[in-house]
Amino acid sequence: MTRSRGNSTLPACRRIAVALVAASIPLLLYACGGEDRFAQRICPRVQVLEYADRLTEFVRGSGRDLTDVVLTGRLVNFDGECTVEDDRVELDLTVEFVLERGPANRSREGRFAYFVAIPEFHPAERGKRVFPVAMKFEGGANRVLYRDEIAIEIPVTGQRSAPDFNVFMGFQLDRDQLRFNRSGG
Repeated sequence: MTRSRGNSTLPACRRIAVALVAASIPLLLYACGGEDRFAQRICPRVQVLEYADRLTEFVRGSGRDLTDVVLTGRLVNFDGECTVEDDRVELDLTVEFVLERGPANRSREGRFAYFVAIPEFHPAERGKRVFPVAMKFEGGANRVLYRDEIAIEIPVTGQRSAPDFNVFMGFQLDRDQLRFNRSGG
């Protein structure tokens, strides 16, 4: 007695179709400019610099306890996309900070700066851009989410492509603030 196999040819057809689609992907990439062109579409690596992810601003003077805090902040998120051209990469970033008004802040205002740096260009001006921020704690808020959108242009040459560049960001800190962060404050 023989058994009917039903639609046993259907799974075999699916396997062949999947194999054909998988085999055609490299051909499609090549038709769109090949592997080299595909690799150039990757954005630069963007990361927050260690110890520059937070800010604690104290009133002027020697006090460094909780009652001397004017402003605290954390760089909590960033997101972006890039556009790669033949001679440059345009990096559009959205950067988010959570800021808290400290007990020593009587003005309900906050001022800080953050930077975006590309070490490959140091010490040239395009190696680091500083973005000053002035904001207010409106209403009765003592904590706010501050969002900023910026555009960074990175020139590229024939030897270097977008993924060859590292981009760092963080709060622009003075020596005391950096020392405070490194001490675990």
